[in-house]
Amino acid sequence: MPFIRPAEDKDIAGIEYVCRMTAGPESREIEAVGRKMSLTYSTYYARAEQDTCFVLDDDGRVAGYILCAPDYKRYIKGFRKNEIPQIWKLDKKHCIFSYFLPLSYLPFRSKYPAHLHIDLLDEYQSKGYGSKMVQTLLDKLKSMGLPGVMLIVDKSNTGAQRFYERAGFKKIISAFGGVVMGMEF
Repeated sequence: MPFIRPAEDKDIAGIEYVCRMTAGPESREIEAVGRKMSLTYSTYYARAEQDTCFVLDDDGRVAGYILCAPDYKRYIKGFRKNEIPQIWKLDKKHCIFSYFLPLSYLPFRSKYPAHLHIDLLDEYQSKGYGSKMVQTLLDKLKSMGLPGVMLIVDKSNTGAQRFYERAGFKKIISAFGGVVMGMEF
């Protein structure tokens, strides 16, 4: 039976795999695309923020994750120092995008200093695991005394937006193809 537990070093490859499998067909089919997607959206968190990262463990296999950086300044510094050079080697154009990606969190960092990413392999979706993972993370962030958490979801992903709204997130702004959602504690 799958269960949620804190992420550990041994989970990094599994977290990167889930990211790759959930980031679209090119990410699944082309190794270099999958690698740059995992470096952009999951590796930093799994490597540097394990206190606020959780995995869905199914008999030792990472079937999903919720990853969170609770401190914007630490995130941007660590991400740019460690992941950006690796992305540069794979794809310079994507590296420029990735370098500036953290700026999307900047306007909201005082009210929502933490931001999250969540992904589940297809066969684990719509079974309540996502909601349980969100609640696990929210409990952790509240216990740390943080004022709030945010995320960005693709504007066309209305199913995800409904999921986050049911979890208590509110839409903050829609811009540039994305919807910023946040929750204050």
